[in-house]
Amino acid sequence: MFRKLAQTGIINACSKNNLIIIVLTIIAIIAMLKVVVLLTEERGLYQPDKEVDISPQSIGLVYDDVYFETEDGETLNGWFVPAKDTKITILFCAGRGGNLSDRLQRIKFFNEMGLNIFTFDYRGFGNSSGKPGEQGLYRDVRAAYNYLVKRKDINKDKIVVYGKSLGGPVAADLCLHFKLSALILEAAFPSLKEYVGDIGGILPTEWLVSEKFDSLSRVKNIHIPKLFVQGMDDEIISFSEGRRIFNKAAPPKEFVPFDGHHDDNMFTVSDAYKEKIMKFLLNNNIL
Repeated sequence: MFRKLAQTGIINACSKNNLIIIVLTIIAIIAMLKVVVLLTEERGLYQPDKEVDISPQSIGLVYDDVYFETEDGETLNGWFVPAKDTKITILFCAGRGGNLSDRLQRIKFFNEMGLNIFTFDYRGFGNSSGKPGEQGLYRDVRAAYNYLVKRKDINKDKIVVYGKSLGGPVAADLCLHFKLSALILEAAFPSLKEYVGDIGGILPTEWLVSEKFDSLSRVKNIHIPKLFVQGMDDEIISFSEGRRIFNKAAPPKEFVPFDGHHDDNMFTVSDAYKEKIMKFLLNNNIL
């Protein structure tokens, strides 16, 4: 009897030890993954190009090549492209890659609509100083807005902020700090943690990401007019994700699907997009 009890005790002790070893191993693996993610997150999330090798002048547009300071001392580069006899200015927040010279099609598109456009490079992109990071990008867009409202040649009460992909939460965050006329989000994801969690499957990948870029919680608290634009064949931000962020957003709001992928400029695949924007601006008394 005593031998059986002793054997049972040994087995239980071994089982507990094995369980402890398994738990500690899992914790160690997660910790190692966290370290790896922290070391590689910036490289995977941000893909800046430092070489600005073309400008709006190459497509026949007059522009101001400007530099301005952020609240934490970085110097950012931006382009202001004016249109004739307009009251509206588009403040464009780009996605995670490239630099100003990749946006000429967008600049031309808004210019042909008769709208001013101001776009800028985040810290670490193009000629902008510094190193990209979530809080830094929020500071960058606030600095861009502060620069814009100091210009004498725009109507500061008619600024529309436009965010593409990673620029979505950046543009949305600006709306929580300043009064904008409208917010346009193209291919915006609910949050980076949710996106990473979805593609990670059963792995707790969302625990490993340090940056949030939470659009969903922001659009719930933004009450200016909002236009959501989503490609139906977007291979990076699914159509259902784009629709979900729209559904959770506070009114007034409008959803515009288009035939295209994530990196398609919707105005090259959807002839009606210009009319959609103009109608949106007109219906919300911005135009």
